[in-house]
Amino acid sequence: MRAEIMVSATDSLQAPWTLSARWVFPVSTPPIADGLLTIAGERIVSVEPRGRRSADLDLGEVAILPGLVNAHTHLDLSGLRGRCPPSSNFTGWLRQVIAHRRGMTVEQIEADVCAGLAESLRHGTTLLGDISAGGCSWDVLMDAPIRSVVFYELIGLTQERGAAALEAALDWLMVDPTTRTCRPGLSPHAPYSVRRDLFRGAALLASRMRCPTAVHLAESLDELELLHHRRGSFVPFLKDLGVWDAQDLATSTDEVMQCCNWLTPKLFIHGNYLAPSASIPRNSTIVYCPRTHAAFGHSLHPFRHFLERRVRVALGTDSLASNPDLSILAEIRHLYRHDPNVPGDILLRMATLSGAEALGWANETGSLEAGKSADLVVVPLAPGGDREPHERFIDSNLSVQQVLYQGRWIQHLV
Repeated sequence: MRAEIMVSATDSLQAPWTLSARWVFPVSTPPIADGLLTIAGERIVSVEPRGRRSADLDLGEVAILPGLVNAHTHLDLSGLRGRCPPSSNFTGWLRQVIAHRRGMTVEQIEADVCAGLAESLRHGTTLLGDISAGGCSWDVLMDAPIRSVVFYELIGLTQERGAAALEAALDWLMVDPTTRTCRPGLSPHAPYSVRRDLFRGAALLASRMRCPTAVHLAESLDELELLHHRRGSFVPFLKDLGVWDAQDLATSTDEVMQCCNWLTPKLFIHGNYLAPSASIPRNSTIVYCPRTHAAFGHSLHPFRHFLERRVRVALGTDSLASNPDLSILAEIRHLYRHDPNVPGDILLRMATLSGAEALGWANETGSLEAGKSADLVVVPLAPGGDREPHERFIDSNLSVQQVLYQGRWIQHLV
């Protein structure tokens, strides 16, 4: 089963063509009023004010944004929408997710990955980082009209399971090498599911294979209670799973981050309870999932402190097990409505270029610049021509209208 995509008959033309809009948001430079993009084949040729030139396609009162980047999701959990609502009982929620995964067939998992992919495209995502159990999303994503990093998920608290997980990840990396649009990564899952030496082994393997790593970190207070004191709700949870091994758990979030402190890019997912002063290793990104954070009722997220410290912060949706949809635009809007003091240009960067940098794709996508891939989304503008330009698409409920990927208009078929 594959997500079906339809492109217009003129998309294959290589001759330069232009499109204009009321506002163009390159992200790497300030917004352009009455902007004009020139595209040839898959690439952007120029981004500039319209001036006296007329466009081949004038989109009117809309915003043109770079293709959106979802730096963290789990496409294989797309079948869980509304079935296990987040609550303050984090380990209880995890039990439901695990039970769901254990009951799925290979065919059902592939169908869920395809459904999540189609929803991502509909919401304007042109690059995503997918945490994938067994690398199950690779075959779908390598053929999809989207860029991606598929993070092979490693889980192992006991010595035997840790060694088996690392061996399986190596086998997967050798079978599924990088393609033009799909790259592999490794995800040692979380401090409550991965032993110390598996964190180190995954970091060494990622360094050897030159691929990024992603770790769920400081996601809940229960996790910190486990690491610091070896107590709390995770103890019976892990004992029930038959994997309790207190000796080889990390003792702090700092220790986990240092285990991952190698040359390859590192994504620390959630970071809900990281200290604002936490020592973040170089070449790292905090991936914040705002609506999932809110759904679990967590304390105020420290992302503002990280931004002030020039730590990269990108956005993710997490999965449909904790979010109503896979829309990064909705994540921006949620943040704006709950903290309007964060500037619109910062929010947009978190949803585009910062995610592309985190996933290792910034040379290709994440901003509208000459030489980059022609990946963009079109969003209608809310009324109010005198408002700050970012507010006209952020402070709105209007949906993504069109998506251009590698110079082609794409539409998904339901």
